[in-house]
Amino acid sequence: MKLEVGLILAALASACSKSQPPSVLLVTLDTTRADTLGCYGASPSVTPHLDALAAEGITFEWARTVTPTTLPAHTSMLTGLYPNRHTVRDNSLSAVPASATTVAELARAAGVACGAFVSAKVLDRAFGLDQGFATYTQPARENDVVTSTGFAARGAAETALDATRWLASLEREQPFFAWVHFFDPHQPWTAGPTWLERAQGNPYLAEVAATDAAFGSLIDELRRLGRLEHTTIVVVGDHGEGLGEHGEDSHAYFVYDSTLRVPLLVRRRDRARAGERVSSMASVADVGPTICEALGIRTLADVDGQSLYARAPDAARGVYFESFYGLLHYGMAPLVGWVDARGKYIHSSTQEFYEPARAPREPRNLVEERSDIAAAHREQIARTLARSTLEQGSSVQSDAALLRNIESLGYASAPSFSGPLPDPLASSARPSPHRRADELRACDQGQRLFERGRFADAEKLLARVAQENPDNTFALEFLAHAQLRLGKFAQSRASFERALDCGPERAPTLRGLGFALHQLRESAAARARLTRAAELDPSDLETLRMLLQLAQEDGDSAAQARWRAALKSAAEP
Repeated sequence: MKLEVGLILAALASACSKSQPPSVLLVTLDTTRADTLGCYGASPSVTPHLDALAAEGITFEWARTVTPTTLPAHTSMLTGLYPNRHTVRDNSLSAVPASATTVAELARAAGVACGAFVSAKVLDRAFGLDQGFATYTQPARENDVVTSTGFAARGAAETALDATRWLASLEREQPFFAWVHFFDPHQPWTAGPTWLERAQGNPYLAEVAATDAAFGSLIDELRRLGRLEHTTIVVVGDHGEGLGEHGEDSHAYFVYDSTLRVPLLVRRRDRARAGERVSSMASVADVGPTICEALGIRTLADVDGQSLYARAPDAARGVYFESFYGLLHYGMAPLVGWVDARGKYIHSSTQEFYEPARAPREPRNLVEERSDIAAAHREQIARTLARSTLEQGSSVQSDAALLRNIESLGYASAPSFSGPLPDPLASSARPSPHRRADELRACDQGQRLFERGRFADAEKLLARVAQENPDNTFALEFLAHAQLRLGKFAQSRASFERALDCGPERAPTLRGLGFALHQLRESAAARARLTRAAELDPSDLETLRMLLQLAQEDGDSAAQARWRAALKSAAEP
């Protein structure tokens, strides 16, 4: 009798669970290497909650991001398109095209409640990823939480709390699609002593541990609300972190697996495929189609990704990846590539081939020994690049305040390359970023020296970089500012003008040039450059004060009134 009652109760519970509409929780882990998770072999593990999810779900062992940069990678997740097709190639170049279809738009049209909870300005709603989300929360511009580097972000615990409040506000029968973005593993690493102790003093792993705990709080809330059993959970990294491998300390510059390989876990609501480990290739572009199938809604059309919900990708499948960061900010060649079970081909002004399954650290370039596979991979890249693309989204260059926040994340805030992007398979005289690790590190070191007030040391280092690569506008701009601080106004003017010759107009460059010209007593030229800087960034108080000073020196009462009014407007909250 007890057995029969138990069976009846179990059947009723199962029926109730199945009657609940399907929901999806997407959690994106910024700057998180796959090999930091216990379920990917890290020992000791600092990720017990993510490891538990992997045990109940599917672990994709060789998932790759499309590019090791946050905004383009997330755009691929939500659209199912590779960057060349959705056109978002950098964090600060352009927004997601309005013509793009996101999984949130499809879900909302199907009656699913859609909420997004992001942790850093690099995913600000101005970039267009709010398409389809009725709720989209982010660090506020007006009341930023300023870290030691001056940018606004919020910790994983705060973002998780924001998301759980939204989940608790929903009606029990309301299906949802929630996207929660955790930023903690991104530099600077500031996790507290509890997490440092758990990570045995490793500051990067401490941030991963803090993120795992925040993820655990989301799972606990779903369980408390009685919604865990009808929620599919997708966890994916947007990119990894170099941690010094191949000479790369952070990410975005290179496309080695230290930053390209990411964790990807799918825990189905019905627990099907629990514990499965998939060795075939997966991409972050698969996230959108997977969510559509998990929700049971119309899928994204004509996309590069494929659903991973019901079946593993074919063993022969390959995926595309790229990085245009070196071109856009340092005057180097773009990087594009293709990876499948046979190996990984990287095309730039030099070519590379690796076999990550055999040698995960990619220690030796095998392009000559694997020339036939490399040629086949190059054809796959060409076919991918030939596919139809969306019309590029609106520029974000006019949002100077937002770009300053992006710059404070450690990314160059605006592209130094102007004009249409070149065909990455065409021959190029520009150096491959993979061959200029020392130059990129020198740029980072020069920036740090400048920020510490060591202007002479910064000038010496960056002058050498600019001499070796005269198209490196990142080096040119910091060199010019260092020369300005040293009172070398003629040299500073030349460096600023060279930077403007290489790339598009940028307000900080024009402001610095205007100040140098003023010190050289070229008032008309200074006024013209500063006025243009104010047009590009009307909120920059330093530029406006300099223009007011020039107007006072000229005795121009009309110009004085103009710039006083502009200063008042810019200073108002």
